[in-house]
Amino acid sequence: MKKSLLLATTAALAFSPLTVQADPGFLIGASIARDQSNADDFFEDAVNNVVDADSPDAEMGGDVYVGLAANDIFTFRFGYRKFGDAEADVLGGIGKFEVEADGFYVAADAMFPLTPSFYVGGTLGIQNADITFRVRGPGGSDSMDDDARDFFYGLRAAWLLSEQAGVTASYSRYAFEADDVSEDLEYDSLAVGLEYRF
Repeated sequence: MKKSLLLATTAALAFSPLTVQADPGFLIGASIARDQSNADDFFEDAVNNVVDADSPDAEMGGDVYVGLAANDIFTFRFGYRKFGDAEADVLGGIGKFEVEADGFYVAADAMFPLTPSFYVGGTLGIQNADITFRVRGPGGSDSMDDDARDFFYGLRAAWLLSEQAGVTASYSRYAFEADDVSEDLEYDSLAVGLEYRF
């Protein structure tokens, strides 16, 4: 009897954060992101390392989304993501390799309170991407379009400014497979944004 009571109490304490009951509601949000890609490695793999490419600078991207807050912990989002355009110098700067990517995504967030106004947690989602690759050089330019879909994951934090509004910060990792290239196109993204629940 005592053992059963102890197990029941322990289970109740361990899973109590998951049973938080808050009124479900809708949310909207937007963020700006600093996207660092591996466009140089991707290009070098695509040309079988015949031509070197310089590392591209991080560029600004962003996203907008709508979603459902199931409770204080779990949210589900549907949004549109525009990645920062990546540009790598090739042939010593004579040519350029450019990548543009955007698409829709779905994501689930699990956020846990450290204080009444500060939450941390993680994100798991699926990102669709329409990708354009472009090579420019003295002889002209050529481009190719591709599409991809893959999981992404990350860490997320939120500071509540009120019961409805908050500031978000996140790190996310994306990787997309392209046809005939063994190297994935990858993005490491740091983002800040605003979110409103109603």
